[in-house]
Order: sequence, then C-alpha cells, then structure tokens
Amino acid sequence: MGGMCDMKLTGATTDEMMGNGMKHAEAAHPEMAAMIKATPKDDPKMVAWNDKFMKDWAATPDTA
Repeated sequence: MGGMCDMKLTGATTDEMMGNGMKHAEAAHPEMAAMIKATPKDDPKMVAWNDKFMKDWAATPDTA
C-alpha cells in the first residue's frame, strides 16, 4: 500500500484492503494512523496516494 513497512495485506475489494491497511497502521504504526486520519481526504497528498492505490489495484492480477 506504499506505507512505511513491508507488511503483506490482502483484501477482496479496495475498501477491504484500505480497512485492513488502517487496522495494521493503528496496531503497528499509531502515529502514522493518527496522521492519516487527521489529513483531509481532499489534501493533494491523499488524492495522489488514492490515485496511485487505485491504479495499482487495477493492475494487480486477481489471484482468486
């Protein structure tokens, strides 16, 4: 997900993947999770991250 560690995350949908990423961040990187939650979704950094995440998701082969 482009975060600060190499944790492998899974999810069947983009929402599930983001939720799993946030759960991991809250448990392992609470400061980062707090920063993410405090950043408005329309902040250019968040928009750019979301755009990249969605592109990467679309390019990832379905392993099911």
